[in-house]
Amino acid sequence: MTKKYIKWVAPDTAEGYTHMEVWVSTDGTTYTEFTALNDPAYTANGILISDTDAIDLLGSSSYYYKIRPYDSVNAKWGDYSDPMRGSDMRGYCTISEVRGFTNVQSAEYSDAVIQTMIDTVTSSINRLTGRTWQGVETVTDEYLDGSGDAYMFIHNDLVSVSAISVDETESGTYTTVTPSYAKVYSDRGGVYLDPNLAEVSVFPANRRAVKISYTYGNSEPTDDVKHLALLMVANTMKTDPTRYGMIAELKRALRSNSFATI
Repeated sequence: MTKKYIKWVAPDTAEGYTHMEVWVSTDGTTYTEFTALNDPAYTANGILISDTDAIDLLGSSSYYYKIRPYDSVNAKWGDYSDPMRGSDMRGYCTISEVRGFTNVQSAEYSDAVIQTMIDTVTSSINRLTGRTWQGVETVTDEYLDGSGDAYMFIHNDLVSVSAISVDETESGTYTTVTPSYAKVYSDRGGVYLDPNLAEVSVFPANRRAVKISYTYGNSEPTDDVKHLALLMVANTMKTDPTRYGMIAELKRALRSNSFATI
């Protein structure tokens, strides 16, 4: 057994969800809900939405995970996510890798302090590049402004779309689009409506015209991502002007996979 980290993006607070349930499968078919044996922070309602991650202490690289949001106040559930794999790391590098890279000993920085640095740097890399390498993450019922076209950019590193609906008239009534009729362009991070099959022909250029649930991300950090994380953690410990150029170059390279058109 190995630790596996599962991360997600919190649903829109307007949806009213309070917790996230986490389910695990050893075969990709039969799922059971987490207990405190998997994650000591897991309660009868699940993990607090604001935490946006869980850990499986009984995990394995062969296991699959699903999550679904839960409103503990009104006893309402959202949809299950697509299956995902857990990540071996909580961030883009490990504490031991940081110590090996910097030669910093525990007397200078404790494991807890270094992990906090890693968490901060990981979030910063995601924000600065518009991408993630912490496994495939799930977004549930996100409202987006329409593009006015049959193609619409959703998110860098888009993997799949599990649900999509469109408000064509700004009436608040959404028409469900069969997910298989919306072609996913994973290399461009967008979705194209099949003109011969889709229930609607375009994503109207209106505010909050599209409601969509999807997964995005990459299963593991690349060597460049890990190198960037190590450089940024080292710079947090002690600023070194010679690292600035390397950090800036890596950020630019990792940002280059942003797409907006078909």
